[in-house]
Parts: sequence; C-alpha cells; structure tokens
Amino acid sequence: MSQPAPGIESGFHRLHPLTPLVTGARLIGVLVFVAIADLSGSKTSGGGSNGGRGITIAIYAGVAVFVMIGGFVSWLVTRYRVEQGELRVDSGLLRRQSKRLRLDRLQSVDVLRPLVARMFGLAELRLTTGGSEHTSVKLRYLPSDTAQSLRAELLGRAAGLGPGIAEAPERPLVVVTPGALIGSTLLDLISTRGLLLFAIPVLAALSAAGSKTKSSTAVGVGLVLFVPLLLVVGGDVWRRLNASWQFTVADSPDGLRLRSGLLSTRAQTVPPGRIQALRVRQPLFWRPFGWATVHMNVAGVVGRSQSSSRVLLPVAPLHDARGLAEYVLGGVQIDSVQVTRPPRRAAWCSPMWWRAMAAGSNSEVFVSRHGLLAPTIDVVPNARTQSVHLRAGPWQRLWGLVTLHLDSTRGPVRVRAAHRDSSEGRAMLDQQAERARVARQVAAPDRWMRTSGPGRPAIPPA
Repeated sequence: MSQPAPGIESGFHRLHPLTPLVTGARLIGVLVFVAIADLSGSKTSGGGSNGGRGITIAIYAGVAVFVMIGGFVSWLVTRYRVEQGELRVDSGLLRRQSKRLRLDRLQSVDVLRPLVARMFGLAELRLTTGGSEHTSVKLRYLPSDTAQSLRAELLGRAAGLGPGIAEAPERPLVVVTPGALIGSTLLDLISTRGLLLFAIPVLAALSAAGSKTKSSTAVGVGLVLFVPLLLVVGGDVWRRLNASWQFTVADSPDGLRLRSGLLSTRAQTVPPGRIQALRVRQPLFWRPFGWATVHMNVAGVVGRSQSSSRVLLPVAPLHDARGLAEYVLGGVQIDSVQVTRPPRRAAWCSPMWWRAMAAGSNSEVFVSRHGLLAPTIDVVPNARTQSVHLRAGPWQRLWGLVTLHLDSTRGPVRVRAAHRDSSEGRAMLDQQAERARVARQVAAPDRWMRTSGPGRPAIPPA
C-alpha cells in the first residue's frame, strides 16, 4: 500500500535528499571507469611517477565533487506544489524558472524507476500536457510510495474529483511471458543482425587459429573486430530484454497501464482517447510460433521516450494481440470490416505485394491490410482521423491509380489504401471524410478516471 500523498497545497515541497547522488551516479561511474583505465594504462607502460598519478586522481576526484555539488545545488533550489489547479515547479539558481502545468490538460503521468533509483527506493514522476518537451515536467526523484500516491492525487484532480483520491484499481489484460520475449528477441536478432551473427564465430575462429600459430596479427585483427560486434549484438539483446521484461497491460479507470522492466522499471499510463491508431504485425520469423506485436500512435508522446511509449504489446500470441487491439478499439471486430483489393493493374506498381493489400471501413474504423511475408493490420478509429488525402506518382497516374492516406499523430502506424483506381480512391476519400466528421460529433469527451467497462469486451483467454 502506498503512503498518503503529502499535502501538496500546504506549501512547497522538495525532492528526496538523495536526488543529487542518484542523478550524478552515472557520470561518477564513468569517471571512475576512465580513471581506473587511465591509471592502469600509465602503470602498464611504466610512465608517470607516483606524484603524477596522485595529480590524476585528484583531478578526477575534483570533477566528481563538482558534479555532486552541482546536483546538491539543483536539489536545493527545486521545489514543487499544487496551486489553483496547476502543478508548479520552481528551479534554477542564477536563472530562476517556474513551470506551471495545468492539471485539466494533463495527458500522461508515468512513473520511472532506473536501476540506481530503485536501489534507494526512489522513482521519477513524469507529467506531460502537450506534444513537446516544454510542456512536460519531471520530478526526479521522489520516494516510490510518494510518487505513486502523488500520481493518484494529480489524476484525481485532473478528472475533477478533487483531492484525496486513492489510486484506481486495475485489471490485468495481457502479460508477456519470458519465453516469448526471449524467443522473439533472438529471432529478431537473426533477421536484423544475421551478418553480424555469422561474423562472430568466424572472427572467434580467426583469433583462436592465430593464437595456435602464434600469429599476433591474426589474433589482433580477430579481437579488434570480434569484441565490438559482440558488444553490439549483446547490447541489442540486453536493451530489448531489460525494457520489455514482464511487460503487463492492465485496464483501469484512468486508462491503460503498461508496466515493464528488469533492472530499470517503467510504469506508463496511456490516458483515455490518446491512442490514435493501432498496428498488429506478424514478423516473418515469428509466424511459425504464432506471435505478433502491437504498436500505437499516441497523442502527446514527447522526448527520448517516444519509441518505448509506442509499444502497446511487444510480443504475444496473435489471438491475444488482436484481442487486445479490438478491446482498445471499444469492441470493434476487425474481421467484420469489409475490405477490398486494388485492381489487377496495381501489379504494375507493386508486382509482388499488391495481392496482400486490402482496405475498407465501417462506421467505426478504417482498416488497412498489407504485407506478404509479414502480415500487418493498420487500424484507425474514424473519430481519430485527422485528415485524408490522395497522392499519385507519375507511374501511378499512367495506370490510373492513386493512394489514399489517412493522417494520424506521429508514430509507427501509417494508414493508407495503396494503388486504388482513381474513381474508387476519390469515393473512399469522400466517404472517410464524412465518417470522420460524424464520428467526431457523436464521440463522448475523453476524461481521466472514466469507468472502464461499458462497451468493452473481456480479453479472450489464451
């Protein structure tokens, strides 16, 4: 159970006193590594006296102390409070800055726990109200219980429910199993880094052969190429596993909650109505295992967290992936949407792939299917369609074809109906524009802390 949130309207509050240590830990760690490498190198080469090594140590220690002092000053001048429906964060020593974040415009509230912060029981609270870094606020760092309770408090105020709101309950929908995550990661590694994987044993054998024949050149070349390749491949695997370990999708009154992480954890809340489009995709090497992934376009996603914030489900059985997508869409059955293929002359523009293309819509969503080797389904709700337009290149115009594009927020999902007859494309454009207009008129306003049951089917069991 999280502890009650501090009275954030009673006055200004500071971040946790260990914040300078946590924020400076990474840089200090790099300094320690560089210092050890520097001193080891000078000792091995036999150069430098004890006095010289002492000066080197003093320089690195001075830089570390300077980093800690800077972090302490930053912590000392940073304060936050809630006043008149806004979260106010004051910071800066020489150049004072006061950020005001309107709670009624709140778009996302995420709780992040990097490894060093977890060691001290701390967490970062990240709040966003718009589509740029200037409209986001980061509270680094708070006690984990305080971050959770403060998050619930701010969401309650954003929903107009007032202060003192406890954290809303949640219902798990899908949990990624370790076997599926590890298997899909290795298969992706084979498909994207196949040449590197082939080069690793070759270089390892070259180094081993060089050591047997006492050829320093062969050993050196093998090691110089082998170690970086191994670091690249290992880094890819580690980043994927660390970011998506125990990935859980849960439903709650304040939106979809996404939790994941092995050493560093992330708890993201996708608020109601912020998912603009969805993509369900089966990569080629995943198809024998029946796995699929779900990506999304989310309004208000900013900064370096964009890529991770656009994964709704990293890997799951196709049945669960499609079930989750349909659940998020409010119970829309994707297979019930009638789709049509492009005309046969589209083969002149896309000889191999045109047979896998299909698109169509109903009163709720527009669906586009494509991908011969990696089947993909792109879906955008009519109410989330920002604009529609036709585009045709010179070769398409020669065959009387056009491509219909449905614009959404920036993200991995790009919905289109490719290589359509020009008259059919114009009809689809007019129809989708009208359906989008009607859908926006009848759509209910999206609010935090909505009830999460009406019209939403349960996820079918795996």
